[in-house]
Amino acid sequence: MDAPQANVSRGGDRRTLNGCLTIVLIVIAAGLLLPFLMRGCVSPNAAVGKPLAALEVVPFADRGEPITLADLKGKVVLVNFWATWCGPCLAELPHTAELHRQLASREDFVLLAVSCGEEDPVSLAANTKETLRRLNLDLPVYTDPNETTQDAFQDLAGQMGFPTNFVLDRKGVIRKVWVGYGPGLEDEIRATIENLLEERPKTEPRS
Repeated sequence: MDAPQANVSRGGDRRTLNGCLTIVLIVIAAGLLLPFLMRGCVSPNAAVGKPLAALEVVPFADRGEPITLADLKGKVVLVNFWATWCGPCLAELPHTAELHRQLASREDFVLLAVSCGEEDPVSLAANTKETLRRLNLDLPVYTDPNETTQDAFQDLAGQMGFPTNFVLDRKGVIRKVWVGYGPGLEDEIRATIENLLEERPKTEPRS
């Protein structure tokens, strides 16, 4: 009666050993693949210090002429990507509107609040209009119909969530990126903008 029990025990040991070997192989394989997987994981902060290659947004209200990088030359620009279905975006949006109000007199500052995150332009327009009405916000809003601006940012950052804010300096270089929203973030964004507004363009040395 003891022999069968011994066989069962040895069989269990073999299964345990095989299981351990499988785990070891998985760990080794994961270690070998990790460097390749990480190549596609780029922090949004990777965009900092790089010029934005393209920007083209359209005013939401009147569907006027697109705004491009050429129109923003020499200005400090805050680009805010937000979506009507995004809770943190809706929490941030009143602060974005207040920032626009406070800096409206600065001709060298532009705030582009870009409503996105929906493929259907009709739904995007309706939901954007309803969101602004419900929150009682006086804020110029733009769309990125061809996703030109989003694509240009993601080419540099590797990813984009909602909300995403980034600031361009007077030369069109991304100086800071914020992904997500938390209380007090608006103060950091404003401080960054004010510092950039105070920066004076460097003059070329005389020959």
